[in-house]
Amino acid sequence: MKRLILCIAILAVIITGSVLSLLLINNKNQQLIETLDAITVYAEDRKTDQALEKIEEFSRLWKKYYVCVSFLVESSCLEDISSSCAKLKALLLKDSEELYSECETIKYGINLIYNNEFPYLHSIF
Repeated sequence: MKRLILCIAILAVIITGSVLSLLLINNKNQQLIETLDAITVYAEDRKTDQALEKIEEFSRLWKKYYVCVSFLVESSCLEDISSSCAKLKALLLKDSEELYSECETIKYGINLIYNNEFPYLHSIF
């Protein structure tokens, strides 16, 4: 009987940890995507100063996200997104149209992280 209770407790801890990590990733993803959306809106309106502030905010958020999620996700995926993040400021200052495609690439990568960590039935079997 003690083994059964111990097994149930271990499963409960694992499930709780998994759900909490998914909620954490989802919450942080939403913050990052909202910031990227603000960057693109400010860039379209030619409000460079506000866009630069949002890029700095995004950079801070990304660093925290990277540290928090690096123990859950393969690092090559995070490194690809980090390289795209590093380009944002230069693309904005150069007034390049590639800024929008880099923002979309980052959004796609962020959503891919969540989708890869979510336990879909097709990814389990």
